Amino acid sequence: MNDDTQSMVSRCDATTCRFNEDMNCTAGQIEVSMSGQTAQCLTFAPADTMNESQSARADN
Repeated sequence: MNDDTQSMVSRCDATTCRFNEDMNCTAGQIEVSMSGQTAQCLTFAPADTMNESQSARADN
């Protein structure tokens, strides 16, 4: 069977994920599993909360 169908994430509510930009998923691909009755994104990665000035100070 040749399946050329692609699914897309239409909206991401995980605002603390590094792949979330304005409620859009920017990950190249994601993995989703079920946890009880809820879908869970296994690709979730916490966003880096340090801004550039904090990062520069940490390097000094």
